[in-house]
Order: sequence, then C-alpha cells, then structure tokens
Amino acid sequence: MVKSKQALNYLQFKFLNKKKFRFFFPFVLISLTFWIITKLSNTYNSSISFNITLTDIPDFIIPKNTGSLILNADIIGSGVQLLLYKFINDEIIISLKDGDFSSDLAHIDLLGQQFSIQQQLFQNTTVNQFQPSILTFEFDRLIRKKIPILPLMDINYKLGFERFGDWVTKPDSVWVSGPSNIMDTLTYLPTENFKKNKVDKLINERLRLREIPQLKFDFSYVKVTALVNRFTEKTLETFVNIKNLPDSLIIKLFPQSVQTTFIVLIDNIEEIKSSDFLFYCDFNDTKNGISNSLNVKLDNHPQGVRNIRWSPSKLDYLIRQ
Repeated sequence: MVKSKQALNYLQFKFLNKKKFRFFFPFVLISLTFWIITKLSNTYNSSISFNITLTDIPDFIIPKNTGSLILNADIIGSGVQLLLYKFINDEIIISLKDGDFSSDLAHIDLLGQQFSIQQQLFQNTTVNQFQPSILTFEFDRLIRKKIPILPLMDINYKLGFERFGDWVTKPDSVWVSGPSNIMDTLTYLPTENFKKNKVDKLINERLRLREIPQLKFDFSYVKVTALVNRFTEKTLETFVNIKNLPDSLIIKLFPQSVQTTFIVLIDNIEEIKSSDFLFYCDFNDTKNGISNSLNVKLDNHPQGVRNIRWSPSKLDYLIRQ
C-alpha cells in the first residue's frame, strides 16, 4: 500500500514538471529569438571579402586570371547585412573605364569608384576603406587586323558533277582582335566544317566562323557559294617537248607522246584540244646520261580542266651526236 502511494506521488511530480517544461519552453524560444534579432540588428564594423566582376573592359585588352580578383572592404553594417555579404551578396562590379593600362599591369583606382561600390551595397551599409585601394591585374594587349576567311567544305558530289570555279565567300575577310601571341600565328580564319553528300546543284550556305578562345570578330557568319555543273572525262594524245637540249645534240623520246586524261565541263568538251596541253622533259634530268629515263612534266593546260593525269609518266630516250 505504501509502495503504491509512493509510485503515485512520483508520477504526479513528473507530470507536473513536464507541464511546467512545456509551459516554460516557448518563453525560452521566444527570448532566444528576440536575442538573436537584437544581436543581428546591432551595427558592427567588419572586413568583408567580395568577388570582383569587371565591366567596361576596353576593346584593346583581355584581362587575365580575373577569377581570383578579391576586394577586401572594411564596412559598417547590421549583423543581418554582414551575414548576407558573406554568404549571398558577395559580388562587386568594378568598372575599367578609367583604368591605367600603360604598363604590363592594369591599375584601377578603387577610391575613385567608392560611390559606385557604395551604391551596390545595402542602404545602411557604410564603406570605410578598401584593402588595397588600387586593384591590379595582368592583361593581354589586343592586336587588330584583317584576316582572310577559309571555308571548310567537305562536299561529295553526285556522279558526273563537280564544283565549277572557286569558292566565293562573302565577306571574304574579317577584322579580328586578339592577344599578340595568337594573332602573330593567325594566317586565316576557318569556318565551321560543312559536310554534304550527293550534291548536284548550286551550293549556297550560311556558315559560322569557328570560335577561337580570346579572339573577337566583327561578325560571326559568312555566306559561301559555288557553282556545280555536270562534268565528263576526256582523253587526248599529247606530244612531249624537250627543254634545255644543247644545239649540238639530238634526242629521241620513246614514245614521243602521252595519253592525257582529264575532267572537263560537259559543255566545253569539244573546245579542249591536244595542243592546249604542253608537256615536256628536261634534258638536264639526264644527268649526263646516268639516268635511263626522263620524267614527263606539265608546263601548261587549258582553263576549266581538272584532275589531269597522263601515262606514261616517264619516257626512255636516245641521244644522237
């Protein structure tokens, strides 16, 4: 009986204490909340590091390693503002409009931009000083020159068709700006590679210039065109001449002609004659009779023909005194 009464008294005590705790806990939470709000509402002096984003970059430079640029500022602000600067609003925009680029390092006077920096912060924040007051960074000077454009075309033509004439690129060149170490080696600017199969008509494409890191172009697209016509193959027998033959010697080639095969526009096939091709062998290639044969070389050919080949490519000879 005594034990039962003691147990009942223990449960009543624990229950009452629990009710008191439940009643007391909200007051503790509310007090803590007000304490935190009070602390965060107070004004503090603190040093904050901001990541720097550059703007108003002159056309004649390319900044280097800008990802590591930091602005350390001593500021006065509320605890809430300081927390936001540390974890959320941690970027400051710096203008290069009035920068000094006369040496190898750029120099930007941050004191001259204090008002602009102040405007990027919360209304009640005050900027005391910057560390350092001069922002410096490396940069590359830009060279600007006109570069010819090279269209990269991978075209497979339908059987019997070929490109007629050269590729026409409009514009055919572009003003390019970039650091000297790249510009000094740049002889042409390619387009993106273009590929097309079974082509039998006019090629007319708008191609993008290939992007090259650190280079800036006046425009990004060019128009590339070329005529495509029907071609055919033709073979002619063509006489071979001798060059550099001394007047005191006579030479006879075996054979004295070659079979010349070429591709020509089908509309012009009848206009191409054997005499339009000039083949020759050079007597100096005999090396005073040491060589037993002479290479056949092409000296001239008519316009509009392509894929010229001939057989045989070497001729035997006989020298007569």
